[in-house]
Order: sequence, then C-alpha cells, then structure tokens
Amino acid sequence: MIEFDEDKWQINLPGNNQPKNYVIPTILLVGGLGAYNSTGFCSIFSNSLFSNWTTVKTSQPLINGFGAQSFSLLSYGSAALVLGGFLFFSAICNIGAGSIRFEKTNEQITLAFKGYPGKNERLFFSYSFRELQCIKILYTQTPVRTQSLFLVLEGSREIPIWSSQDPSKFIISESFITNLGLEMGFNTEIVDRARQN
Repeated sequence: MIEFDEDKWQINLPGNNQPKNYVIPTILLVGGLGAYNSTGFCSIFSNSLFSNWTTVKTSQPLINGFGAQSFSLLSYGSAALVLGGFLFFSAICNIGAGSIRFEKTNEQITLAFKGYPGKNERLFFSYSFRELQCIKILYTQTPVRTQSLFLVLEGSREIPIWSSQDPSKFIISESFITNLGLEMGFNTEIVDRARQN
C-alpha cells in the first residue's frame, strides 16, 4: 500500500492489523489462561480433578480450597483474557485504517477512518482549506527519532495525521508534504525538537 500517493494527493494510514499488534494479545491470552486461571482453578479442584497431575508428594497441600490467593489469580487471569481479547478484536477489525485526502476542486480535506463495528464503524471528518493554517512536520527524540505530521487548524488546533520511526520514510513524507504545499498553496512548517535539545 502506498502511504503517500501524489496522484490522488492522499495519505493512506495502516490500521491495527499488523503482525506486531498480535504479540501482546497472544502473551496476555496465554498468560491469563495458563498462568493465572489454571493455577487459580487448581486450588479449587486440587483434591479431585488435578490430584493425579502431581508428581511430587508433599505432606501438606500448598493451597487449601478457594481463598484469597485463588481469587486474586482468577481476577488477574480474567483481566488478562478480557484485555487480550479486546486487543485481538481491534487488530482483526483493523481499527484506525483510513486515509486523508486533499481535494483541490472543492477545497476540502477529508479524513476517513475505520472504527469499531456498529453505529460509528466509519468515521469521517472534513475541513475547509480556509481552516488550515499549515501542515507541521515535527521531529522528536523519545528515545528513537520520530517524525509526526500534524494539520494545524484555526486556533492552533493540531490534528495528528501520521507518525513513523522509520528513517527511510522521513524524506518521502517530507517531500510529499512540500509538494502538497506547493500544489495546494498550503504553508508548511518543520520543527526539529530533537536538535533543539
């Protein structure tokens, strides 16, 4: 997918459906189900269901019945399962994918994003060229050098539209914004906070 399309004057934004966004939900689901919930339920059914699994004979069971420790383990496990499931659902639905289009004919900037299924599944925002003060390119060091693009509207409202820590994309995005400014008559501003500090 072309992120910066100069033929359509459009910025395409990837959503949550990326391989890196499946790592943490997987850890949460495995940890919640295995480490927490299984251990919590073991204490409840220790005398019947899980007694045959024990290889080391102890004179006294570690946990007798359902107590505070079991309750806390089940609580942590349930929270991990809910959070992991939510993050998986967000990645599968590709939340946040969308585009920002600059239309010269009707002088409109259209932002379209994919939301959660239901009433607000597609989110649309539209701004007039007259509302735009400039497009700002901001470089920060946190601790990796990051480039962010903002639409700066009237009243100094800043709308973040794109961000990357990939140095190979810095020049591409800067070139696109510069050409976009020349084509549409926008002001562009480059702020490098990493070098100011």
